[in-house]
Amino acid sequence: MNQQIYMLSEEGIKVLVEQITENIKNELQIQPHKVTQEDEFLNIEELSNLIGLTKPTIYGHVHRNTIPFIKKGKMLRFSKNDILNWLQDGKSKSKADIDNQVNEYLAKNPLFKR
Repeated sequence: MNQQIYMLSEEGIKVLVEQITENIKNELQIQPHKVTQEDEFLNIEELSNLIGLTKPTIYGHVHRNTIPFIKKGKMLRFSKNDILNWLQDGKSKSKADIDNQVNEYLAKNPLFKR
C-alpha cells in the first residue's frame, strides 16, 4: 500500500483547521424550526411555570433577545417548540459525544482524496 505524505505550512494548517471546524459546525447545525399545527404558544406565566424562571428573568432575556419570542402589539408569546429547542441548544455535550460527532464527520468527509 502506497501512502502519500503532504507537507503543510503553519498557515496551511490553520486554514485547514478553520475549514474543518466550519464544516463540522454546518453539519451539526439544527435546521430552523417550522411552526406546525401542533405548536403551542405560551404567555409569560405559562412559560415561567414550564421552564422554572421568574417573570423578570424572562423579560430580561426578551430585552436582550436571548430567548425566542413573538411580539404582536403588546402581546408577548413564546412558541413551546422554540423554547424547548432553545433549552436543548444550551445543553453541554460531553467530550465523548463531541469525539463521536467528529469521527462520524471525518468518516463521511475525508481530509484528502485517495
